[in-house]
Parts: sequence; structure tokens; C-alpha cells
Amino acid sequence: MIMASKAILFSYTNYPELTANLEEAGVKMGRENMLRHGSFTFDLQGISRATSHQIVRHRIASFSQQSQRYVRVTRSYGYLKPPGIPKDLKVPVEFQGHKLELNFTDVMDLTRQAEEGLTTKGIKAEDARYLRPNAATTNIVMSMSPRQLIHFFNLRCAPDAQWEIRDLAWSMYAAVRLAAPEVFGPLPAADESDYIKKRVSIVDDLVRKEEAGFSKTPPGELFQLELQPMLELVHPVETFVRHY
Repeated sequence: MIMASKAILFSYTNYPELTANLEEAGVKMGRENMLRHGSFTFDLQGISRATSHQIVRHRIASFSQQSQRYVRVTRSYGYLKPPGIPKDLKVPVEFQGHKLELNFTDVMDLTRQAEEGLTTKGIKAEDARYLRPNAATTNIVMSMSPRQLIHFFNLRCAPDAQWEIRDLAWSMYAAVRLAAPEVFGPLPAADESDYIKKRVSIVDDLVRKEEAGFSKTPPGELFQLELQPMLELVHPVETFVRHY
């Protein structure tokens, strides 16, 4: 089953409330202070293990990742097919003297069947999961400060970033621009990259169009940001922001 990815900004610092409370106490908070104080938590769903491995390299962050040991493959198994691999492309393989031609989906289905088969025969799930490919999807919760998020965006929104994490990064950037415009402005990397500068401008336009709808969203509910086709993501990423 090919999975769709989701980027859900479900918890973040309410800066208008924070700054108002601090000002009542006689403390003024500028943008530099906002970058240090605060937290943004994303629920990233249906991303490949290849991308989750890249995300956790950003060490100044907190992560909680879905377990492959305790989540049954029959309930959770999905995968992401790189768009650069044609759906009908088949490659020759040889198995015990038999020659076959398999496409990407065939290989994913074989690994799923093999993993399910091992668990059916009594093999522990923690051992059977070794068959899962990097394309297998997972869910991960990630929390970062604004300063670390900007560092993350500067690296992962770049044109030479891997396509999946780049799509996620742009979706996340659009989410925080909508949720906390007083903190997140144009990316510093836009000064050196026309690619990033163009897409920052697109995000600006998209966020402005969505502000009215976001403000009318009942507190606690999720608002969906429509990023396609304007942002030209390589694969679909559904983007949501919880409204406070």
C-alpha cells in the first residue's frame, strides 16, 4: 500500500499570549529571545525510514518514533515509492535458478509477505522486521526550538536536499509561518539561493491566502494548508496546523 505523508503541527508556543504575559510582568521579548524560548512539535506520519534516519541526525531536538517491534506489520505496513522510479519499470532478478522480472511494488509486496510469514511461523516481530526496506513507512514526533527549526529548514529546504525530506521541510516551514509569523520570516538561506528565495515567496502568498480560514478555525481543531500545486512538491504531503 503506497502511503501519503502528513506533517501535523499539533503543539507550539503561543507567542502572543507569552509576550503579553511577560510584558505584564515588565519583561519585553524581542525576536531573538523568541528564537531561544519556545517549542514546536510535529507529528510526521507516513514518512520512509530513509527520511526518518535523516531527521534524527538533527540532535538538538526530541524524538518519539513508532516502534517496528510492537506494531504489527499487517496493520502498519506501507511504503513510499521514489517518483524517479517508473511504476512499470521492471528489473531482472534470479532466484534459485528461476529468472523473474519485478517492479518496485512487487519487491515491496514480497518483503511484506515474507515478514508476515515469519511472524506466522512464530518468529519474533523484532527479528522479522529486519526484512523491512528503507521505503517502509513510519511515524515520528519531533520537537524543536525555533532556532533549531530555522537551521533544519536552511539545510533541508535546499535544492540539493533529498526529495522526500525537502518536501517535508517545506510543508513544515509553511506550517510554522502560519502559526507563528512573528518568529518565522524569510529563511536566511534565501540570501544565497534563488531556489529557496522563490519558494519562500510562494509560501508567503499561500499563507496570506489561508490566514482568514485559519483564524476562523475553532480552538483545538486542525486546519489544513493547501500547498499544491503552487509549491511543486515532488510527492503529496498533507499539511495541518492546530489552531489555538
